[in-house]
Amino acid sequence: MRRSQSVLIVDDSSIIQQTTKLILVNGQFQSANIYCASNASEAIKYCQQQTFDILFLDFNLGFGSTGLQLLERLYHNKLLQHSPLIFILTADDSPAVLMGFSEYQPDDYLVKPLRLNTLKQRLEYTFEQRAINDRAFEYYRHSGIDGVETICAQSNASVSTYCTTITAVAKRLFNQKQPHLYPDIEVLLSLTQHHYQHLPAQLLLAQLWLQQQNFQALNPLLTQLRGLYPDHLMLLEYSACSALLQQEITQGYDFWLQAHNVSKNNLHRLFGLLWIECHFHNHTAMQQHLREAISYLRYSVWDKPCHHAFIVWLQLQHSDKKNMPIERLWRTISQQKTITKNERPFIYLLQAWQYLDNGNNLNAYKSYIAAMENAQQTTQGQYNFEFDAIALCISKRLAMTRHQINCYQRLQQHLDQHKNEPHSIIKNMWLATMQPTSSHQTDDNYRYALRLVKKKYYIEAGQSILLLWPEYRFDDVLARCLVELSSRGYIDNDPQHQQWIKEARWTFESQEFKPDWYLKLKTQYRCLQRPLY
Repeated sequence: MRRSQSVLIVDDSSIIQQTTKLILVNGQFQSANIYCASNASEAIKYCQQQTFDILFLDFNLGFGSTGLQLLERLYHNKLLQHSPLIFILTADDSPAVLMGFSEYQPDDYLVKPLRLNTLKQRLEYTFEQRAINDRAFEYYRHSGIDGVETICAQSNASVSTYCTTITAVAKRLFNQKQPHLYPDIEVLLSLTQHHYQHLPAQLLLAQLWLQQQNFQALNPLLTQLRGLYPDHLMLLEYSACSALLQQEITQGYDFWLQAHNVSKNNLHRLFGLLWIECHFHNHTAMQQHLREAISYLRYSVWDKPCHHAFIVWLQLQHSDKKNMPIERLWRTISQQKTITKNERPFIYLLQAWQYLDNGNNLNAYKSYIAAMENAQQTTQGQYNFEFDAIALCISKRLAMTRHQINCYQRLQQHLDQHKNEPHSIIKNMWLATMQPTSSHQTDDNYRYALRLVKKKYYIEAGQSILLLWPEYRFDDVLARCLVELSSRGYIDNDPQHQQWIKEARWTFESQEFKPDWYLKLKTQYRCLQRPLY
């Protein structure tokens, strides 16, 4: 055993903590180097303060994040880049639990209750393998691929040890994310692929080809492996990503759905399913997946306002909850009694959507503008993809061309920063259906109407702007023109036109600080003093 290695034990049971610690001390670990955490929050604080050589993570941590959610958060926060040994402690060794952890490739699983001899044997084996891996990597640095084979030969390695060592060196090179190393990685993995059919090596080779988008080599490998391991979670995930990157959306969805049915804990995959179901209006599947998302979201790394908003937005579109108060729906997901400052923009945005469903365009506009103003004032999360996606749909329903263009451009910029990611492929597909059809910057009729105003052809200008209004509603430039022209009697009393005048007035009435020109105009014309409701 290694005396000097630092260890973190994460378990909600103090008895299990002390038992595991005692076993380690009996195994010649130093007591001062063994730390215990009762929950995920404590574990993250420890990992932020120092690096651990070994982590023991319980699956069921009681209140708060599960061990799987903790492991996901540690990877997401880049607290495991030093590649510690990770052992999963669990009393539940069901396939669903083990498969959920498999996506993070822990070193071993230990079923409770722990026994000294079992733990010593597992640790000794892992340490010996890690030592061979380290020597092999050093030999690679000095002598290349031949050096790796040399150290394996010197160690009289078994087939299992040889394959594990080769794969470990290849994985360490892969994690450096340097394209010039990819040919060596492929050669290393091919050594095991051709002779021993070592699954971890095959999976890493698939991951490499997926990153390179070498579909000609990748697809036959995935087909072969799925025949041998039809329910292997990582195989299904790679198959889904491969299909999506090749624009085969239905096939990618089917692989993701199969993976989700194996393990429901991966919310990144679940949100991908929901985006596809949203695009194709698959309401039945969406309802089930929304319930699962709500169930697994709490305490996960995805427990953020943007994902809460996405779930509520889908609920408003396709469920019997569409008329429920937004804050009530929100608190059902967040489990919080109050709405925070960073959540408030999303609340306003969702309220705007609900107002639109009830035919209340004026309040929809007011809530939409409040959402935009609040988003600019918050310090984090403003204008993320989910926020702008919902805002784009609202601005499209309200025919607010300027806002549509702004939201659409921000969404495009976001996707451009995440090119060649499966989720970006899905979102790009959705975004393509939301492209604005017009722009005030290139619309000749828009410019012509403003020229008529400038030339004081007020009746003709009013008629032209009214024709434009259904496509440019709540446009502040056209709204000012309509307010001024209508107050001076240049617009007829047609009921539809008067409704649009109300919308033009509301563009300024809904503002907390109304423009000076509008306040001055209100003092001059009694028609502007009449309430809009």
